[in-house]
Amino acid sequence: MLSVLDKYRRIWLRTASMAMQAQLTYRLGSFGFLLGKMIRLFFFFAFMAAVFQHVETVAGYSLVETALFFMTFNLVDMTAQILFRGVYGARRTVSEGDFDFYLVQPCSPLFRMTCSSVDFLDIITIIPVIVMTGMVFARLPPLGWERYAAYGLLMLNGVGLIYAIHVLVAALAVRTQELESAIWIYRDVMFMGKFPVDVYAPAVRWALTIGIPIAVMTTFPAKALLGRLSALWIVYALALTAAALPLSWLFWKDSVARYTSSSS
Repeated sequence: MLSVLDKYRRIWLRTASMAMQAQLTYRLGSFGFLLGKMIRLFFFFAFMAAVFQHVETVAGYSLVETALFFMTFNLVDMTAQILFRGVYGARRTVSEGDFDFYLVQPCSPLFRMTCSSVDFLDIITIIPVIVMTGMVFARLPPLGWERYAAYGLLMLNGVGLIYAIHVLVAALAVRTQELESAIWIYRDVMFMGKFPVDVYAPAVRWALTIGIPIAVMTTFPAKALLGRLSALWIVYALALTAAALPLSWLFWKDSVARYTSSSS
């Protein structure tokens, strides 16, 4: 088991190194992309500061609490971006025939499809996000260790749920050799998780919790830390991911079984 994990760790580090070398080839473009991400973070905080100059709370949350939701969204989203970026090229991988080579290599084709592409700039960007999250934590009142434990558990649960969605998208690409827009639809909906879902209308709130569970990925961890998430919702979040992961994997296996090669 350890040897298998070590093999995939080395593969991931190798692909990350290759991606970093490619990005360093275009230093100006990479710097501009990195600067754009930092400017986006700055303007979001400026926007929140402007809002709270006129209101004391948003959906019952203070400025610091709202910032916690935003930083949690970024931590979960960036972690998924670092680990699962390969899905964004899934359709190209299938249509250009590279997936045929994945199937005969001594490595899981699902791992190659989801995790073999690494954006080094996301690794750099997540560092200041972690620092800013620590600053937000420092401004919160003293909280018990069990809340931080629940926060960390639901963060990991959110990343697991995102992985299940990415596996589903990869399976659709293999099955149909189309649906390139599926991952971008997910990205558009995911951006709604920047704010606590409490700010939305009840129908939208339920849709983001039950239908497309963005709230489970981004809002639940912060609400658990603030003591505003019931034990029932925590159980729901864990059960949802526990069901989504094997179901997405089974759909992937079925899609690979139906695959007939891009040249067929």
